[in-house]
Amino acid sequence: MGLTNCSECGKLYVENAARICPDCYRRQEEDAETVVEYLRDVDKATLEEIHQATGVKHKIILRLLHSGRIMGSAISYPCETCGTLIAVGRLCDKCSKNILDQIKTDERHQEHEQHSISPKNRSRMYGNIIDKE
Repeated sequence: MGLTNCSECGKLYVENAARICPDCYRRQEEDAETVVEYLRDVDKATLEEIHQATGVKHKIILRLLHSGRIMGSAISYPCETCGTLIAVGRLCDKCSKNILDQIKTDERHQEHEQHSISPKNRSRMYGNIIDKE
């Protein structure tokens, strides 16, 4: 383990599994408890509503969601690509479909390129070698 700077506050600390300094980790744990307590009192909330009510940073709330520490079914937050409010995952259905379509298109292009270069489709030129002595 080496020394590194905390991505939250910039302070130097000994590397750990949390990847932030102990002080920021403690603060994040307190923030997590604050968010969980708030969500016990409300049925549904947006990321912005949680932030406004608790003062917890957006990125910390998202990190809690993505790590599974809080459940996203009662929380809506923006899609990472287009900003549409979603309750599960990182992308909305439309953006997920667009990415899958792009992958399929790329795979088809690669298949087409491989077939057009295959030995069956290549023409070969044969000639006689004349040995001049």
